[in-house]
Amino acid sequence: MSKQYKNKKEAALTLQKFYSALEANRQPEEAPLDSDYKSKYNLLLKRFRELEKVFDFHRGIIQQISSGVITTDLNGSITFINRAAQDIFGYHYLDIQGQNISTLFAEPEQGTQFFKRVIKEGHQYQSKETYLITKDGELIPAGFSTSYYLNPENKEPEGVIFIFRNITVVNNLRRQLERMERLATLGEISAGIAHEIRNPLAGIKTSAQVLEESFSPGDFRSQLVSRIVKEIDRSNDLLKRFFNFAKPGRPKQEFQDIEMIIDGVYLLMAPRLKKRNITFHTDFSSEMPRLYIDGSQIEQVILNLFINAVEAMPEGGKIMINTKIVKEYVFEQGSQQAVVVEIADTGRGIPIDQQEKIFNPFFTTKSDGVGLGLSISTRLLEENGGKIEVDSAEGKGSSFRIYFPVIESDTSKIR
Repeated sequence: MSKQYKNKKEAALTLQKFYSALEANRQPEEAPLDSDYKSKYNLLLKRFRELEKVFDFHRGIIQQISSGVITTDLNGSITFINRAAQDIFGYHYLDIQGQNISTLFAEPEQGTQFFKRVIKEGHQYQSKETYLITKDGELIPAGFSTSYYLNPENKEPEGVIFIFRNITVVNNLRRQLERMERLATLGEISAGIAHEIRNPLAGIKTSAQVLEESFSPGDFRSQLVSRIVKEIDRSNDLLKRFFNFAKPGRPKQEFQDIEMIIDGVYLLMAPRLKKRNITFHTDFSSEMPRLYIDGSQIEQVILNLFINAVEAMPEGGKIMINTKIVKEYVFEQGSQQAVVVEIADTGRGIPIDQQEKIFNPFFTTKSDGVGLGLSISTRLLEENGGKIEVDSAEGKGSSFRIYFPVIESDTSKIR
């Protein structure tokens, strides 16, 4: 136990004894029992209670706010840490009291530089973003602000106040917004290019077919023209994918049973799974609300995730699907109850540096891939109010989670 803590404890006990004496109307033996004493006693008791209320009020604010609050002395040693900060970092107050503030930064040298700027240059940070580190070594993206706390008598700085928030959710929303902006821009460009290319392709195909008919069946030139027609058809198929990405059809939403959609996709893929020696496992929630979605669009999303999982397991493996309900998830329209569909595999996984890129258009690791499958899936989910996330470990497998908002309706009863 630190000396500072002992002093505070002794002062608190002394104050408590004095307060108890006042409450019990006990008076020092040498004090005169006159009206002047009673008046002073009542005034002191009133002011003490007012002071106690103010103290409890401010302590309640500091301890109950969701932001972390840490104070240090002018050397950077921690003098106070509120409950929110203790929960975030995993430290007890006594464990961290007296440590330097720089130890809470992922890069302690960076924390030292921040503190020096505050003390020596008088710089005050506002929503500065950095990474902090917990007791267990977990990195936390955080935004922090600083200010001085002053001596009430001479108004000179006695230390520094750090106020910070965990901005993991903010960063995720920021990345999703940036991705949506990229998709929207690329979608407009793709639609324009695809439209301009399809018209001349149609003319080329027609001319090639006419030319093909003019050659005798054994003429090698007929084979070359036939090849041209096939490549044109392949290009047209690619352009159709562009249109699906750029301008997905407006969803025709109605209340659907998501587990029936999953079962339908499994029946379609079952022969391919058997051929690849892939087993299929489900864990469906016993109480699942119906979702207000376009069934065919969501079926396309789930089918695409199935295909990706199969291609990630060329030597066989497992596909596992589970559904559950979470009380709160952050959608574009705000936080609300959500249904989660998780599709996991035991495949080769996705390198960590590629996990953000896989949703970008034209990004693919397949030699014959176009890189539009997950981009189209993302657009279709957005049209239906859903979101998609991925967790993956290279060499161990991947897990895609699809979130759908739960919409209350008389036709959407929980089973």
